[in-house]
Amino acid sequence: MRWFCLVAVLLAYGFHDARADAWGTSDYVAAGVPDPAGAWSSAELKKAVDAIAQAAADHPERLPRYRGAKSGAVFAKLLEAPRDDFAAPITTRLGAHLERFEAVNRASKLYANGLGAPPREQIELFSALLHEAVEIGALSGPFLATFSRDDPSLPVRRKGLITFREGVGGMLLGSAMIADNRQVPDADRLVVLGYLADTAPALLPPLPIAAQDSIRAYIDKLVVATKGDLHDAAVRLQRAIDPRK
Repeated sequence: MRWFCLVAVLLAYGFHDARADAWGTSDYVAAGVPDPAGAWSSAELKKAVDAIAQAAADHPERLPRYRGAKSGAVFAKLLEAPRDDFAAPITTRLGAHLERFEAVNRASKLYANGLGAPPREQIELFSALLHEAVEIGALSGPFLATFSRDDPSLPVRRKGLITFREGVGGMLLGSAMIADNRQVPDADRLVVLGYLADTAPALLPPLPIAAQDSIRAYIDKLVVATKGDLHDAAVRLQRAIDPRK
């Protein structure tokens, strides 16, 4: 269950070559990326990330850029969550979210290089990862409920869910560290605090108490250490995860 191993991705703050986007939509389509004009399934997202990874292996300037003049439409599709088919079996729905999660996870790694501040593309992809984690967490309980208590695979699946939650804890803490990183532009730090406020209220409660306490303590530290808009955003996050504050 390698898609549960998430912490390193969020802690590998990286800055990839940020030269102006060299490719436009037609270049990506020619390289095997599905046409961004249409809706992408999770499988098509995976195909797109595979094609981009291959094209950018020795050419980082070919990576699509957030709001890039030429490649912005392709990057936007990496972030776009497909509509959930609520009529589909729970196994199908969970599988689609897991496939999308893994594709976005791989895409985020394409922008990581070294220990500098993460570029905006990586931050946007981290946001997509945490929003997918919310969906996966919500579907995991109903999915496990489809198995009988004596199903021999149930202990392994429950262990997988525990591992997933451990990974989520690392994702939340890693994102808080990005928000605390002064090498990151304030505008990007605000984005991180915003997506944490959106996702942490759902992701934090199922975590072990020790992990919850560590993350809350880090957010409390951010509230004290920041000023202005960053302080206000940190306070909103603090209150989102602990209404008593």
